[in-house]
Amino acid sequence: MNHYVLLTISLAGSLTGSVVKKYLSDRYRNGNFERYLFSAITSAVAAVGLAIFAGSLRASGFTVILGVVFGLTTAVQSVFNMMAIEIGPYSYTTVLGSLSMIIPALSGAVLWNEKISAVQIVGIAMMAVCFVLSAELRGDEKKATLRWLLYCMIAFFCTGAIGVMQKWHQNTQYKDELDAFLVVAFAFSFVFSIVTALICRKKEPKDAEGKRLTTPLPLLLMCLAGVGIALCNKLNLYLSGAMDSAIFFPVFNGAILLLVTLVAVVFFKEKLTVKQWIGMAVGAAAVILLCDPFKF
Repeated sequence: MNHYVLLTISLAGSLTGSVVKKYLSDRYRNGNFERYLFSAITSAVAAVGLAIFAGSLRASGFTVILGVVFGLTTAVQSVFNMMAIEIGPYSYTTVLGSLSMIIPALSGAVLWNEKISAVQIVGIAMMAVCFVLSAELRGDEKKATLRWLLYCMIAFFCTGAIGVMQKWHQNTQYKDELDAFLVVAFAFSFVFSIVTALICRKKEPKDAEGKRLTTPLPLLLMCLAGVGIALCNKLNLYLSGAMDSAIFFPVFNGAILLLVTLVAVVFFKEKLTVKQWIGMAVGAAAVILLCDPFKF
């Protein structure tokens, strides 16, 4: 199947997870317990789903070890990103997280001798501009402190490392073990998330307000998000090895930002500033340049 068709399906899976998370955060409690519960349930559904539909779960020691490191890195990224959001500006935390795509995007040229055209370099730069313009600080009174920056940088490098590990696994002789790799990673993520969620549950105030996520509808939606996340990660793991890094990582991150923003405007009735609309236009142009239409 065409790589861009698979990329489109992957974006749909990722968008499903993002929309569900947005819907739940707007209508239900959004504390640490809820965040980790979301991670635990989606990870469990993803692990079980991938295991059921896997052609084979045979795994080498390399795949198991890298899968555990991948899961641990994902968990660390989640923790420090959450800590950064709690003490600093949400918008710029998100921007720095998105900019981490530069690490795996350039890793192809550095580690696997992939060629990056001048047009694609311009596209990567424009995507970075898109992320910066998309940030909006209105109503965000939290300040950017040195501790916030440290948390952001740890999350930044962890996010970049996740992409590099995807690329690394799919450029080895063990690339056919992608299902086992993801099952190990999601299983680890589930254990970490559920343990952390239970710890957060004990520490939360008894009089905390808001509707719980532990009711049928949100649980069903989280299972749906888990299916989307599993589909997205399986396709992304494959595409990270099948497509050039300078195309895949910036296009995926940029396209999902544009899609999530459009959904927020159309379905959640959020309003964008002129700066954010310009950012979206720059991002759309960046996606086109990253695909390097001039090489055909």
